[in-house]
Amino acid sequence: MALETKLRIQNKTHRKSLPKMCNSVDEFYALYDEDGFMIGDQDRHRDYHVSIVEPRTLEHAKIIVSMYEQIYQGTYPYREMLDPDYVRNLFNDPNYYWGIFRIDEGSPEAGTDVGCFTIVNDFETRTSYFRGLNVLPQFHKKVGVRELATSMCVHFLHTTIGKIDKWYIEARTAHNAVQFISRLAGCKTQALFLNKDYFMGRKESDCLQVAYWDHALENTRVIPEFILPEILPFYYRAQQMHSLPHAKRLEMNPMELDLNYHETFRILTNAKLSAIRDKYGYVSISIEDSETGSYLTALHTESVKNIEKIKYQCSDVSVLAGFYLLLKNYAISQNVEYVEWQIPVSDAMPCKFLLGQDFKIFGYVPAWIPSNNHVRMFEDAVVLTWTSGELKTENIKLLPEGFELLDLINMNNDISQEPLILPEIERIITPTRIEIV
Repeated sequence: MALETKLRIQNKTHRKSLPKMCNSVDEFYALYDEDGFMIGDQDRHRDYHVSIVEPRTLEHAKIIVSMYEQIYQGTYPYREMLDPDYVRNLFNDPNYYWGIFRIDEGSPEAGTDVGCFTIVNDFETRTSYFRGLNVLPQFHKKVGVRELATSMCVHFLHTTIGKIDKWYIEARTAHNAVQFISRLAGCKTQALFLNKDYFMGRKESDCLQVAYWDHALENTRVIPEFILPEILPFYYRAQQMHSLPHAKRLEMNPMELDLNYHETFRILTNAKLSAIRDKYGYVSISIEDSETGSYLTALHTESVKNIEKIKYQCSDVSVLAGFYLLLKNYAISQNVEYVEWQIPVSDAMPCKFLLGQDFKIFGYVPAWIPSNNHVRMFEDAVVLTWTSGELKTENIKLLPEGFELLDLINMNNDISQEPLILPEIERIITPTRIEIV
């Protein structure tokens, strides 16, 4: 990890050239250098010199935790990032890429740590999650946040070429500054997670932005066999945004959903749901059916009252319906306010089923979920979301492409879905027992 490299960060008042918004990681990598500037930019005045320092010690971990506490005023909801021992233990994990921004000697306020970042790599899915880009507010105008972030991306690319196909960020929408910076690096708005998070004690929405190397969409994407009519508007948006080839068949007629209620009832009475909570308030949920080998797993984050990262393998949509009802019962009992379900677009029946259960389409992400039928290939995903209460979007801050997606979401949700009535579950299901580890 070639950190410690001097980053030539300039005061924004001296910069005249405009940044380039890239359409892919390839374009970004060709246009920007390790200092965070566009290659060939002659206007590189430097008031501050900043280095990326690789954290290694417990003291470094305490610095990172302190930044989270200062920036979020003690309200950061993801508790593991406030535990110095947890952070320190991950410094040597090859799946994590950490950095601290520090002002160099010879610059004003030399030796001051002004920010940090974390990148989480999933080499199995060849995906990276940019998490925790933080710069202390008092230094925003001094060190050039845009150049810091851009430089961070270039340094990261040097270490992962050939290992990572795409990266993403779940940006806050209380402001659109991070969305703008991410867009420079090729991250385009693929989905909105409305009402997903809590920050500063308030309900907030996130914006999913994803950047791809060109080859990821050209060589690792499974072209859909067909698209449900309910999903078509979002598919067309993604197709235009990424110049994707056409699906093999577009399903223009509504698809009928045929459920075996006896099988669903069997799941409700026989399948087992386990919930195990760790010390940071993450609850790992697992539902299994021994008869068919079907399963569903999910993650409940208590601090923000959401369920996400749902994965399933079911022999039939009737089994999935039973799993869903068990999960729904758990969500009601735990006062969950948001459920996010990312489903391969090829799983038409599960999509159809969830749309009948008051889930809404909030996005479409190309080449996102590992394919079960094609080795080292990825299927497009449709983002389905259920949220309690009213969607409060009047103060949401997005880029223009984000507002276009929001308009599409609102328009699509105005088209009523015929609700699917399922059996009452309160008398069938026993309360969930949560184990603590």
